[in-house]
Amino acid sequence: MKINNVSIKNFRLLDDIKLNIEDDITLIVGKNNTGKTSLFEVINMFISEKNSFSFHDFSQASYDQFESCFKIFEAISNEGDEKKREEIEEILINSMPCIQLIIQLEYDKKSDSLINVSEFISDLEDEQNSAIIKLFYKSKESIKLFNSFASRKEKEQNLIQWLNENITSHYEIKCFGGNNLIDENFRRKLLTVLNFETVQASRKLDDTKTDKNKTLAIGFSDYYRETNKDNNEDVEQLELQLKVTSEVLNEKYENILKELLKKLRLFGVEPHLTIPEIILQSGFDPESILRNNIKYFYKQDNITLPENFNGLGYSNLIYLVLKVVSFIEKFKKADPINKSETLTILIEEPEAHLHPQMQQVFISQIKRTIQETKRNEGLSVQVIISTHSSHIVTEAGIDVERSFERIRYFSKTYFKDKKRFKVEVKDFNEFKHKENDVATFRFLKQYMSLHRCDIFFADKVILIEGATERLLLPLMINKVADSLNNEYVSIIEVGGAYTVKFKELLKFINVKAIVITDIDSVDPAENRKACPTNKANAVSSNSTLINWLPKKTLISELIACPDPEKYDTELIRVAYQIKEDGSDYVARSLEEAIINRNKDFFNSTFNFEGVDVIIKDSFALLKGKDLALNSYELAPKPNDKTDFTFDLMVFNESEANTKWNVPKYIKESLEWLAQNKNAE
Repeated sequence: MKINNVSIKNFRLLDDIKLNIEDDITLIVGKNNTGKTSLFEVINMFISEKNSFSFHDFSQASYDQFESCFKIFEAISNEGDEKKREEIEEILINSMPCIQLIIQLEYDKKSDSLINVSEFISDLEDEQNSAIIKLFYKSKESIKLFNSFASRKEKEQNLIQWLNENITSHYEIKCFGGNNLIDENFRRKLLTVLNFETVQASRKLDDTKTDKNKTLAIGFSDYYRETNKDNNEDVEQLELQLKVTSEVLNEKYENILKELLKKLRLFGVEPHLTIPEIILQSGFDPESILRNNIKYFYKQDNITLPENFNGLGYSNLIYLVLKVVSFIEKFKKADPINKSETLTILIEEPEAHLHPQMQQVFISQIKRTIQETKRNEGLSVQVIISTHSSHIVTEAGIDVERSFERIRYFSKTYFKDKKRFKVEVKDFNEFKHKENDVATFRFLKQYMSLHRCDIFFADKVILIEGATERLLLPLMINKVADSLNNEYVSIIEVGGAYTVKFKELLKFINVKAIVITDIDSVDPAENRKACPTNKANAVSSNSTLINWLPKKTLISELIACPDPEKYDTELIRVAYQIKEDGSDYVARSLEEAIINRNKDFFNSTFNFEGVDVIIKDSFALLKGKDLALNSYELAPKPNDKTDFTFDLMVFNESEANTKWNVPKYIKESLEWLAQNKNAE
């Protein structure tokens, strides 16, 4: 038996989402503040009795629904016809906002026991093999709720303010199996079917010398508690030894403290009130000893180092593995009466305190543990991991056979008609591009595996051609779009020929992106040799410009191309060389564009220690050259590009009291990328 999918409505950022769960590992990824943590919290709040809902847990979209429902309530009050009142009351009950968690289970009729899950099966057709658990945080009596609001003492208090203080008195959790209400002991029945275990992001770790948190001690004691101690000779011998030790200590305690106990018996508060006889006994149990009385050391050569001396990374890795193994042991060894049908482990941001190699080790351990449990025990364990780590995504989410299928991408889309953001879940099982273009899909898998691509966590994306752009782009951002430094911008160096292969992925995850590329003019009459852009009949050799944006080949058409044709949807824009202000010439490459835009800069002088220095002499490429030459002739050859880039990077603008300018095509595109018209 396994969980097939989870649906959530009206919980915080999660207005209405459906999440398909993989058989083994499901990865939850996305930029910050897209509801990834809310997914784990809503599950725990419904399943566990430790947490309770409040009005703050309702999505903001539900506020309008509450207002609409109050208007329906007022219509009931004004309606004289009894039959119509009943009809409107029915509408009100069905319209009241509620927080929903719906879990669909899939079972095998041949191998799974259906005793515990029977109450959640509503369709008994032979071909059906699913059970549906519906959990609602819903209104007890809608009419009573609004009557209470209408009769409130503080009339200046509006509905939302009143609900914030009073909703817990008028809402309750209800559980349904399909459409059938499960009224009594629903949580007990849930726990016979569902078992969710959670490892939170806020783990108590300590690498200070005092080591107060004892991370490994807790992990080992949890593991001991969950293992089967029956018919285990080592466990029996341990507990027997502790019993013998306890008896010896009892005798020693009595001898040492005998005089003190004798004196205590002589004291009393009143003549007729004496202190009862005190007996001291030692109490040992293995779990407490593992947690509190054993110190854990790492062996290094011939020296043993305390747990905390190996840092948070090792402690966290071992703690995570111990927790997962403990959860599985608990599931395996549970009493048949209390055993649940499924085990789902929720792990929030396991990458905390782990360097990249450790992150990969952790994921590989989890994968192996799941496989071994299924192979050796016949038990299926599902793990859901939320992460911001490209290394974890690479190790678990990008698989040669499974491709991207384990990845669920949480994104926030702005809806103009509703004037608000809504979280959507992109399931990479629906990334159909893999079926349409096998070569492109293979490239994406290989590229993202090798380069640990962070595109899944970025607020915005910039695709660039090569080293010059990668080195200079941070400087350019500082010059013309400094606000981008406050956002997570993923810069992907992919080369002009392969940029188009990211097209479908960018559109699928719905992220704002610019593609910075070169116009790459060549002369078709001279065997497609590189040439200036003003060469007659010149064409572009850039596959992005030819096959994607703006789908033009002639250089003259690319130069004259209007801006709207440089977009693919509202979120993706291409940027290539254009005319600078006051000039009709268009550069061919980034390096040439920098020279073309900054001839005045390179020709200017500054005083250094009493000597006038021409700026161009600080650049090996331009030293001694006449800048009146066409910038195409001044542009560096391939072998000189890196040196020119480094010279530009190390040039001291404050010392020279002058600055170089960003080429217009990059300036405009970065300014566009920095815009957040729909920002919250």
